[in-house]
Amino acid sequence: MDISQHNLLDDFRVVGQWWLPTRHEEKIPGTVTVNPEGGVRLELAGVFSSPEFDLVHVLSAPHSIRLDIVLGVDAEGEIYTLHNLDMIGLSSTTTFRVSYLLAGIKFSSPADIRFCSALVEYSYIEKWSCFQFTRPGKSYSADYMSLEIPVNVPALFKISASGVVKELSLCAYASRRFTRSSVDVRPRAHFTIDLDAPIDLRAFFALADDLGQFMTMLVGEPSYIKKLRLYDSGKACADVFFPSTIRTEKKIDFAEMCFPLSEISNIVQILAERWFSSLPLLEPVYDLLFGTLFGRDSFVRTKFLSLTQALESFHRRTQNATYVSPSDYSAVLDTLVAAVPENVPPPLRKKLSDSLKYANEYSLRKRIKEILAGLSQKTIDVLKISDVGAAAELIVSTRNYLTHFDEDSRTSLVDDMVGMHYMNERLTSLLCILILKRLGMDESMAARGILKRRYFP
Repeated sequence: MDISQHNLLDDFRVVGQWWLPTRHEEKIPGTVTVNPEGGVRLELAGVFSSPEFDLVHVLSAPHSIRLDIVLGVDAEGEIYTLHNLDMIGLSSTTTFRVSYLLAGIKFSSPADIRFCSALVEYSYIEKWSCFQFTRPGKSYSADYMSLEIPVNVPALFKISASGVVKELSLCAYASRRFTRSSVDVRPRAHFTIDLDAPIDLRAFFALADDLGQFMTMLVGEPSYIKKLRLYDSGKACADVFFPSTIRTEKKIDFAEMCFPLSEISNIVQILAERWFSSLPLLEPVYDLLFGTLFGRDSFVRTKFLSLTQALESFHRRTQNATYVSPSDYSAVLDTLVAAVPENVPPPLRKKLSDSLKYANEYSLRKRIKEILAGLSQKTIDVLKISDVGAAAELIVSTRNYLTHFDEDSRTSLVDDMVGMHYMNERLTSLLCILILKRLGMDESMAARGILKRRYFP
């Protein structure tokens, strides 16, 4: 089967022969099933003869059985590598949950699974890129219509030398299929990533997730990896399939997206370069923020806590603000720690010492006020914040209650799930504006774009 035509939204099966790398002579028939809900499963019509699969051994000493590698081949000779398999059923057949299906390359050990470049497709990427993939052509007869379809793959933008990335480019093209009765022409787009040196699967997924977060902020909806093709140093390629939380794309026109490529074409290269260069500093902030966007089913209180933590972390990492200089506070800290009575129990003494260590850092209340003070009044109005001090107090008190459940800090938001949802939308908008502004986008443009996909009364 031509597995290269499938992506992570597809359901398909691979019927073949499967074996362990150390027992290539023992091939067992079986089927791999792939679908968005169930992930990747391997069901063998038999059991590997390795000692760990002996039924008596399994029953006498129950434990999880994990295999690093299982190799396979289908009827057409296509090669498959299954990586990280956990056994979930053993009888006359064996069933495994599979972390990664790599189609096209045979790897004998996990150490061999390394790649130098990739082709990555994300949800919404075609509409976001606004690629004009057909145009009227010159017709030589009034009886016929002519369309021109580009056959090359133009790079819509490109960045170089950012961390482990040697070069990253967005490519767009038209996929086409002609039959006697129909012409099927569709826009396609993907990122091409070339690296300075080979990296393993874990590092590649981290890189792809970082790029997906960048796409999510520009689109305004969670942008998932839809297709991943990896290339080794010899340019052999493997299509990779794995369990994913990917969701079907909403019907969104490019004009409804926060920042379609056509609107930011003059700055998208700078934004992308600064995004990757900002990761060492701001990755914890991004993880907290985008965790709330991808985790749509999370409780509003959990999202609120993550967003306030992200806001606090953003200010701490970008401002490094303290009440007094660290050198001056060192003497203050020594004095305060020394002032703790000697009869205080050691656990309490340590707790006091640990608390005092961070006492010189700004409180969340002060951080929020400083963040809002750094924005224009127009942006404050867009965020519908009428009183900066009252907004900061509401956020801080609610955070304190949800952290310590002290009734003295209980606020109106605690039991108002709708109100907290809208507060989360406001905090999400604020964080995105702050990030885009730091990456180099004009503040008013950032606020205008972000509010396309966020609403709060």
